[in-house]
Amino acid sequence: MCLMFNVYSTWEGKSLHLEDLYVEIDYRQRGIGKAFFSTTYQIAIDTNCARLNFNVLDWNTVALDFYKSKGAIDLTEKEGWHGLRVTRDEMINQLNKNK
Repeated sequence: MCLMFNVYSTWEGKSLHLEDLYVEIDYRQRGIGKAFFSTTYQIAIDTNCARLNFNVLDWNTVALDFYKSKGAIDLTEKEGWHGLRVTRDEMINQLNKNK
């Protein structure tokens, strides 16, 4: 399964975000992940995207190594970026605080 969508970068313009890439365990080591990435790269290039963004959990070293082997850079290591999230419940909580 490969799920992606268009996003926009303030600095670079049109980009693609890879939300999920998953290959069932029984089908790993068969080139499926590589094919997903090649197809994703081609879609990004064909639609004039400046970059592909995605996240990986720090404990998922197999995925992290795979992504790095496909040219990905770890922005936390290289540029100090951290992925942040505010949940729906917290947004509501924050809005209620400001009333």
